Amino acid sequence: MNLKRVVYCATVPLLLAIPPAFADRGGATIEGRVLQLDGAPVGGVDVLLVETGAGRITDVDGSFAFSNLDTGDYSLELTLGRNTRSLAPLAVTAGATTRLEETVDWALTFGDAVTVFSASRRRERIFEAPASVVSLPEPEIEREAASGQLPKLLEFTPGTEIAQGGLYEFNLNVRGFNDPFNRRLLTLIDGRDVSLPSLGSQEWPAISFPLDDLAGVELVRGPGSALYGADAFNGALNLTTKAPRYSQGGKVRLTAGELDTRKLDLRYATGLSDHWYLKAVGGYTESDDFFRSRVAAVEYSVPCTQPGQFDCLPLEAVPPVLQEDKIFYGSLRLDRTLGGDKTLVVEAGTSDFEGPVQVTEFGRLQLTDVVRPWTRVNFNSLHWNVLGYYTGREGNGQTFLNIDYPFYTDSDRVSLELQGNSSFAGGRGFVVGGVSAMEETLDSAGPSGVQTVTFRKRDEDFQAVFGQIEYDITDKLKGVFAARWDDTSLHDSQFSPRGSLVYALRPDQTLRASFSEAFLTPSYVNLFLYLPVLPPVPLQPLEGICAMGGVACGFDQPVQIRSLGNEDLEVEEIRSFELGYNAVIGKRTFLTLDYFNNQVENFISDFISFFNPGLGGRIHDNYPAYQPPAALPPPLAAALLGTLQANLPPELFAILSTGADGEPLFALLSAINFGRVDTRGFELALTHPLATTWTLDLGYAYYDFDVKDRIPEDPALPNTAKNKANLSVTYVGDRFDAALRYRWSESFDWSAGFYRSRVPSYQVADLTVNHRFDDSWSLGLDVSNVFDESHFEFFGGDLLERRALAHVTFSF
Repeated sequence: MNLKRVVYCATVPLLLAIPPAFADRGGATIEGRVLQLDGAPVGGVDVLLVETGAGRITDVDGSFAFSNLDTGDYSLELTLGRNTRSLAPLAVTAGATTRLEETVDWALTFGDAVTVFSASRRRERIFEAPASVVSLPEPEIEREAASGQLPKLLEFTPGTEIAQGGLYEFNLNVRGFNDPFNRRLLTLIDGRDVSLPSLGSQEWPAISFPLDDLAGVELVRGPGSALYGADAFNGALNLTTKAPRYSQGGKVRLTAGELDTRKLDLRYATGLSDHWYLKAVGGYTESDDFFRSRVAAVEYSVPCTQPGQFDCLPLEAVPPVLQEDKIFYGSLRLDRTLGGDKTLVVEAGTSDFEGPVQVTEFGRLQLTDVVRPWTRVNFNSLHWNVLGYYTGREGNGQTFLNIDYPFYTDSDRVSLELQGNSSFAGGRGFVVGGVSAMEETLDSAGPSGVQTVTFRKRDEDFQAVFGQIEYDITDKLKGVFAARWDDTSLHDSQFSPRGSLVYALRPDQTLRASFSEAFLTPSYVNLFLYLPVLPPVPLQPLEGICAMGGVACGFDQPVQIRSLGNEDLEVEEIRSFELGYNAVIGKRTFLTLDYFNNQVENFISDFISFFNPGLGGRIHDNYPAYQPPAALPPPLAAALLGTLQANLPPELFAILSTGADGEPLFALLSAINFGRVDTRGFELALTHPLATTWTLDLGYAYYDFDVKDRIPEDPALPNTAKNKANLSVTYVGDRFDAALRYRWSESFDWSAGFYRSRVPSYQVADLTVNHRFDDSWSLGLDVSNVFDESHFEFFGGDLLERRALAHVTFSF
């Protein structure tokens, strides 16, 4: 089945067939929103339809809907925490939609109004969620949007691990074992997996849009494979963009500042009719970066002088080709409301960029020409969600700087998912379930048709079934059980369960206990890599020995030193136990405390020395010791082997092997599974209003680990600090707001491929200031690393310095 063709071909039939199939047939509809006095939406409100007993919870837009009602009068009751309101009866008519907006002046605590979706794939209050969730409200996102860098929205949240390597390079993770191209945290935008199909990691320059187009940011800490499958290993980041129906109007933002930054962001949303809504976003950025050439010298540490040396930065063969970053993005979204709570969304966009330098385990690479197109088709109602999407990547210009090696990667992902939900037992129970299918392809052929990253083109398929059931055991105790079964052509089938108990100590205090299992799929790089990582070894004279026997041995070209994938790798598995506590103290202070204890099996190593005496020689058998071609006469074969052994250094002769096409190669690095790793830690977060306009946020995270079965050449480090803390002070007035945020990290050891050393302790402070002159014009300042502390956050990354940006915004 070609899923890409299915998604493309299904778009037009969906547009034509879904409206009549799902439109209300004669039933009445009530659509409503709950707003604060300043027009901000109020999420988390319980809306009761008195006559039927049906209930809804308002979403992040403050909206709710009841459909398929009989003609008559209906009364609504609104409840949020200790706040209640009864509305006058509404007269509704079959076939018609009655709309209302209710404005409330309730004094709301953080715990009252915050709802989340990601922990259960359904809307619920953060207090009731069966997992630890960080939720950023829409006003906070808008205040912090000017940086244009999505990971920085979460930089000062507790338990979040941000390791910045360059202006657009971030390793975002939670709960340890971070690395370049981290893929232990699944990232979704409106349900669409935006990771690199070839790696499973995030390419942050490609996730470009005005950040204030986000309606919600939710970070689930802890394994999430029971609902989201592979790569939700440590957690899931779920981003929701604004629906044009509830965010009509336009916005233009001009930004300029240090690093010679010039930036333009555009957004416009409008209603085309009573049922059609349109949103368009676009933008362009030019900026210098923090990277520096490492051809003759390195900016910190010392240069490496020999292979395998640690506590040094590798020198590179060529400097970065481009000296500045350029990013272009654009998307178009069309929404069709179908009556009641039903909506059809069709959306497409692209991100094109060049310039960013990224650190890999094998050296730095520069992205010089990358295009990331995507499409999404989504039908959503109260009980059903159908999502199809395509995510692609065309990497036509990428260069490894350590060996001046250009490579190419074209990859795509196509996915279809159906999800449904229903309540039962008079509303005491709730069930969510669904199925999904996905295809991924990776082709690394260059202009000559030769593969440049993997040995051959890859085409893999994935299928899954998932479900979750919740039940209110008592008025105070809720039980949650979720499970998912994943099947793929890449590895054995996986079963991922999760169970939670949530107990309400009081209406504003809950205690949570949970157990979960998750898995991490080896990436295509782990499995199928075939990449030159050091300059080749010239052995052309040896081809003369083979020529005497009339056989070509492949020594006529310099022999490549390659890093190789290991197709025998098994999935990495995690078993997690967690305790959580949420409380509103004194009606003002919101406190969360989470403890976790994890056991990781089949840990996937870094790319370690292929010939490892401590592991008995070759670490796997896919590339055996080199043997001359069978057609070469035995005397000449013996002479060839003798000459190789006599002239090559022993450590180089030991890794001489035969490639997949029979060519000689030096197998330098590969990965294996090993042993068990135990991790544990706790996370503390506190939000306290100092006054009507001032808020204090505090956070602290502790992390520790034990490697049960260490192996030579791989220290298996979590690449994160044992102790981290953050502090923020925010002022929000009628027309002026400001925030000063600070985070501190203890020093820690870093190990990832060629890059192994210690990251010194560092501290970072950011400042944001915004002033709104009127409803149309605003001016702001965004300063990262405000005290200009030159530092690096992972070994091999750039030295980071201050970046101050000023921006002016016109809204209409």
